[in-house]
Amino acid sequence: MENKQASIHLRSVIDGEETHYDYIGEYRLKDGSHCIAYSDYMGNAITKVGIEARENAMLLHRVGYITADMLFDPGMETVVNYDALSLKSGFILHTQDYHVFRENGRLVIYTEYSLQDGSGEPAIRGTQEITITFLEDKNHEKHI
Repeated sequence: MENKQASIHLRSVIDGEETHYDYIGEYRLKDGSHCIAYSDYMGNAITKVGIEARENAMLLHRVGYITADMLFDPGMETVVNYDALSLKSGFILHTQDYHVFRENGRLVIYTEYSLQDGSGEPAIRGTQEITITFLEDKNHEKHI
C-alpha cells in the first residue's frame, strides 16, 4: 500500500497534565501494522518520530532532539532509555491498556501506561491517544 498523507493529533496526559499536539505526516498499512511517520519541531530542535502499531502492541521510535524507543505491550514490562540533549534516563515501562480502533473514518491508537525510574519516587502515569485522519492531498510536502 502506498503512503497516505495524514493529520496526526496527539492527546497526552502525564500525571494529570493534558497537552495536545498536531502534526502532518505519513501513514501506511504494512503487513497488518499501522506505520506512521512525522517530524516534531521544538524551536530549532527536530525529532523524527516513527510509530508501528499492531493490534496487540505499539513501538514508538524517536530520533533527534529526543531519542527513545518505547514498546507499549500490555502485560509486559519493557526498558526505555530516554535521551534528551544528552541527558539520559532509564525507565521501566508498564502498559496497563492498549487499543487500536477506527472511529468516524479515523484511526485511533490509545495507550495507558506508567514509567518507573527506580528512584523510589511514585511512577509517572500517562495516557496517549493518537488520532490519524487521512488527507486527500497527495502533494503534502508544502505542509511539512
